[in-house]
Amino acid sequence: MPYDTVMTEHKVKFLPSGRIVLVQDGETISQAARKAGVHINASCGGSGLCGKCRVLLESGTIEGGKSEKLTEQDYASGIRQACLSDIKSDLVIRIPQESVLDTGVLDTAVPVRHKAGMYVFDIEQLKEEGIFASPVDKLFLELSRPSSTYSIADAGRLIKGLADQYDERGMVVELQVLRRLRRILREDDFRVTVTLSRSVRRRFRTRVVNIQAGNWTYRNFGLAVDIGTTTVYGQLLDLNTGQVLAEAGDYNAQMSYGEDVISRIIQAERPGGLGLMQSLVVSTINGIIEKLLDSCGVSRDEISSITLAGNTTMTHLFLGLEPHNIRRSPYVPVSTFFPPIRARDDLGLDLERHAVALVFPAVSSYVGGDIVAGIMGSGMYRTDAQTLLIDIGTNAEIVIGNREWLACAACSAGPAFEGGGITHGMRVSSGAIEDFSLNPQSLEPMNITIGNKSPKGICGSGLLIIVATLFEHGIIDQQGKFIV
Repeated sequence: MPYDTVMTEHKVKFLPSGRIVLVQDGETISQAARKAGVHINASCGGSGLCGKCRVLLESGTIEGGKSEKLTEQDYASGIRQACLSDIKSDLVIRIPQESVLDTGVLDTAVPVRHKAGMYVFDIEQLKEEGIFASPVDKLFLELSRPSSTYSIADAGRLIKGLADQYDERGMVVELQVLRRLRRILREDDFRVTVTLSRSVRRRFRTRVVNIQAGNWTYRNFGLAVDIGTTTVYGQLLDLNTGQVLAEAGDYNAQMSYGEDVISRIIQAERPGGLGLMQSLVVSTINGIIEKLLDSCGVSRDEISSITLAGNTTMTHLFLGLEPHNIRRSPYVPVSTFFPPIRARDDLGLDLERHAVALVFPAVSSYVGGDIVAGIMGSGMYRTDAQTLLIDIGTNAEIVIGNREWLACAACSAGPAFEGGGITHGMRVSSGAIEDFSLNPQSLEPMNITIGNKSPKGICGSGLLIIVATLFEHGIIDQQGKFIV
């Protein structure tokens, strides 16, 4: 009778977080870090090519961990590459500052010197012009009480009230509303507020997704989320006025599996990988939702909708759609259009059951909902002026055109703006050069770093500003070459 194979387990402790995890013999330090929820930079997705996953081995035994990215001095001092280090005993691993994410520097504020002008649209004006129709509305109804001469069902009374008072017809009352309808109607003498979810396409019916006793139309809030490959940002908005009440951001938790979309797709193709990618980005968004609500005292049941935009790959991973063919010719996504979705039940977002998730449509595999949102938000699709829209991120897109035509080109910037491929490049962190200027006479440079620390490298915003400043002062030409 064969004996069961017993796998040797090792305990790995990560510093400075103090997190401890049990792993199997032969797993890598990178795999252990993911299990422990500890982020280690991995631009290449763990293939050993980028050399960014440097860790310090304080105690224990590993195999491997050495590559041409490490000097002999690095190796002698205990530095190893996490993705190449196989665990062979209990370990204590210290994560250096350059290998971690510094979320404290994810500030939404922009220095005034570099802040562009912003045009704020008047929502009421857009509604009057027929350009904007809210996908989620709150309406107040005062309904007749039941009587011996008017004894129609509660749902029929509600639907008739919507038709008579707001000319809203063809309603579908969701089951979760029907289950509460009798009680809510009678809490405030048949005075109620209903939340309507409208279909993007007119031929589909409007749904009644929530009901509240009394008049709550003045408390109508929504969330807007940009799902970036590197960072995820969110805003809390008053849907009645369009005012932004709070902003918050965080790094996309998927980054531990690679910093570009191709690495994420490869991970999603592994057994259980798609579910993992979906859960990681949902957990990031839920953390941002928590921050936004806490900062303004808005409760979850007051959130009517959450609107999300991302590139095509990020959208697929968020929705749990297989991204397999996005990276293979002829580059076909599962879908470019997405219906309204139940935010909690279908996606796992930490909102109430009535909240509707609205996902921006994409154009193709590499022109996603984020650029569509930019086109819509800028208004360039309805102006006669030739307009240029540039979205620079881990994936970069450029759109040019006007109301008559639009053309778009997309490319992968990869982790260039997080320091990848740049000799002194680094992600946003304390000590990163984020601003730069030159004395017009002496050309003496002035560097401004995050946290006013000694310069450690150049982050993405610093890189752009340095290049722009050098060009403005005639030091480099249009090709980026220094002028002798």
